[in-house]
Amino acid sequence: MNGTDKFFYITGWILLAGFALLAVLQGTGVLLLTDLGYACSFRTVTGYYCPGCGGTRAICSLAAGDLISCAREHAFVLYTAAGTAIYLVWNSISLIHKKLPAMHFHMFYIYIGIAIFMLQWIIKNIPLLIHAS
Repeated sequence: MNGTDKFFYITGWILLAGFALLAVLQGTGVLLLTDLGYACSFRTVTGYYCPGCGGTRAICSLAAGDLISCAREHAFVLYTAAGTAIYLVWNSISLIHKKLPAMHFHMFYIYIGIAIFMLQWIIKNIPLLIHAS
């Protein structure tokens, strides 16, 4: 593994530990992220959903194990979680079994994520655009 791959590998495990803690707190009812009580500034000003709209709900759905709701709320969250899980499992196995080559991070993964992010934003706003005209 090169330096960039080591960084993403370690960061991925740290984020996974944080997410596991979030899932436990959410599951036990200690932490409820379903209603944070503030309006989206972008939506207030423009009348349209912002690119990140649904991200918090998607993370809550993922923490509850509801993958369909997670994908519906914000597909980028599910893409990132799945990609990180595959990356971490593959590279963990690669470290244990030296014969398996490590998975390397590529900018192409970022481009796919940006495409999903933007497509999600456009699709969510189509009903609002149709209704406005």
